[in-house]
Amino acid sequence: MYSPHELRVESRDAIPRIAAWLAERYGVEFRFGESVLEIETPHVRTSRAAYHAERVAVCSGAELHGLFADRWTPYALSLCQLQMLRVRPPSGFRLNAALMADLSLVRYEGYSALPEARPLLRRLSAERHEALAHGIHLIAVQSADGTLVVGDSHHYGPVLPPFGSEAVDRLILDELHRQLALPSLAVVERWTGVYPVSTSAPCLVEAPDERTRLVMVTSGTGASTAFGLAEEVLAGW
Repeated sequence: MYSPHELRVESRDAIPRIAAWLAERYGVEFRFGESVLEIETPHVRTSRAAYHAERVAVCSGAELHGLFADRWTPYALSLCQLQMLRVRPPSGFRLNAALMADLSLVRYEGYSALPEARPLLRRLSAERHEALAHGIHLIAVQSADGTLVVGDSHHYGPVLPPFGSEAVDRLILDELHRQLALPSLAVVERWTGVYPVSTSAPCLVEAPDERTRLVMVTSGTGASTAFGLAEEVLAGW
């Protein structure tokens, strides 16, 4: 999936660098290590201090039962857990675009809603039933150090265990081997992620009052859409 307009960043490098840049350029003050206990704009109370704010944006991520939990109840939100890996391919291997495959065509709505996706789903259900059962579709991108970030699986529920499954990782790697046919791949990292999901909307924006906004991405696309969503929320506030 090549596009000259796309830019990929390493989140664990980009996030602290963006925070440092905002602090240096615009004097933004970040207060890490504080739990927000109560918000009644303009008053915000945390586990360490009390603040006064003209406007408050609450972005609670996968925490569905904390602040403003009653506002999320009508959406019947649940959680999705995914598994991902970082693998090291043979020296000199280059992947010049994001790699996706047929399992993605029956998962992402832009493709899966097309009538042509139905016969593909029937075939994949017969040939790749186990991968579909774990919500697996292949995504592989290459990092600056040459390693490949590979994913991912999807399991849903109100509470999810913290454990990754080796069998699921193996299914993901099988999909990677199926598409790239590399002679060797060394797994160097494994991790799980959790995000909120809604069956009705890719993102939710609530306004408890004129000075407070609740914002949540409910489709697993937060890293891709967060800046655009933030711009829209602020523009309409």
